[in-house]
Amino acid sequence: MKHRTLKILAPLLALGLPALAQAEMSREEFQQKVREALMAEPEMLRDAIVKLEENDRLAQQAEFAKQLNEQSAQLFDNKTDGIMGNPNGQLKVVYFTDYNCPYCRRLNQTLVEIIKDEPELKVIVKDIGILGPDSVQAARLALAAAQEAPKQYEELHQALMNQKRVQTAALASIAGKAGLNAKELQDKADSEAIADKLNQNLSLFRALGLNGTPALVFPDGTLVPGAIDAAGLKDILKDQKS
Repeated sequence: MKHRTLKILAPLLALGLPALAQAEMSREEFQQKVREALMAEPEMLRDAIVKLEENDRLAQQAEFAKQLNEQSAQLFDNKTDGIMGNPNGQLKVVYFTDYNCPYCRRLNQTLVEIIKDEPELKVIVKDIGILGPDSVQAARLALAAAQEAPKQYEELHQALMNQKRVQTAALASIAGKAGLNAKELQDKADSEAIADKLNQNLSLFRALGLNGTPALVFPDGTLVPGAIDAAGLKDILKDQKS
């Protein structure tokens, strides 16, 4: 709370209290003067908060752009990611998702619909597990499939997304129904290599300043947090192609 107050006071002083900042007075005297100034002109606090929030927003945007540039290869050209749509498509988007996120399931259906009309769309799936142990195990299984059986990844991905809630105990059955060797896949999912891959995805997610799933990230820096509908996504893709 103390740091937040100081952050608010900094732009506040810039707005009209420089003399107070320079005056030699005790902490208590300074606080009293600030209090009196705010009582006389309360809009100063509003302006300071607006300025602080704008500074925070600009800082977040700058950090996002920086990370997007530095992590571009890991985001858009990592050969160990699962793919929806055209593996060789030139229209790329990264899709951060969790198999137990209801909004991810909603967006996933939108992506399935869009892919039918966009033959060049390559959806690069960044499986992460942020909604508990079952989500972690499902993500690890999907990541294992992306490396061991990439052509069957999308089928497993859709099978996991079609569950009302994915549970660890059901993963072997889901993998088997998707035509995969559940035992071999689980052995891969339990490996250190997959643990490293999951951590890499989580690191990218956090480096971009994301805090929830789903999220779509385009190479030009367009960010879509949450479950956008088909019409909205089509508009974005139109811009991406122009």
